[in-house]
Amino acid sequence: MAARKASARIVTEALLLRRVEYGEADLVLTLLTQKLGKVSALARAARKSSKRFGSALEPMHTLAVELDERPGAELFTLVEAKLSVPRAKILASLPAMEAAGKALSWVRRAAPPRTPEAEPYAVLSTLLDRLADASQVETASALAEAGLSLLAAFGWGIDFERCVRCGRQAAATQSASVDATRGGLICRSCGGARLRISAATRAHMARAGAGETAVLTPDDAPDALAIVEAALGAHAGIE
Repeated sequence: MAARKASARIVTEALLLRRVEYGEADLVLTLLTQKLGKVSALARAARKSSKRFGSALEPMHTLAVELDERPGAELFTLVEAKLSVPRAKILASLPAMEAAGKALSWVRRAAPPRTPEAEPYAVLSTLLDRLADASQVETASALAEAGLSLLAAFGWGIDFERCVRCGRQAAATQSASVDATRGGLICRSCGGARLRISAATRAHMARAGAGETAVLTPDDAPDALAIVEAALGAHAGIE
């Protein structure tokens, strides 16, 4: 008889992407972990007793979690969860809460399961840290910057430098048309696109896509968010 495989314990930091009630007292959690990427975990009796996990099982915070992986089980079991980086200040700002919720939803739906995702994890953590000081950040711009960085992290980055059909380089001072579903600029010779952005906005978005923060202006944010959501719709089916 083959030896029965033992369960494995994993200790890692994690961000809570979603929580769903299960049964009378349990929760099924979707976590983005540093070590394993996106995983689902069962938190037994989490709704019955606040002593087990306290206030840790809320979005916005960085958690230190211990997971039990049993052979053949679809879900991990959450053994322990503690607050590592609390961000309660986000809860005091509705725009910050909405921005955080939107970004967490993007990653929940775009990240592949059980695939370590260091860059998306870092992008989310940076955004949540910025939103925790909502008085010092323009939330729409911060969300748009995170979105452009996430596109690049998932391999769907937007090319703001050249036409993605013919490869023609756009001049630095030139406004340009962007088609997010095709991944970048479309020059006039190739038919252009509905969304046209200025040279300055194009430069700002390129820097945000490369991971810089505090580069988009409030005027840039609506077009940047439209680009992010169109690209996520095309690549991950997010509407």
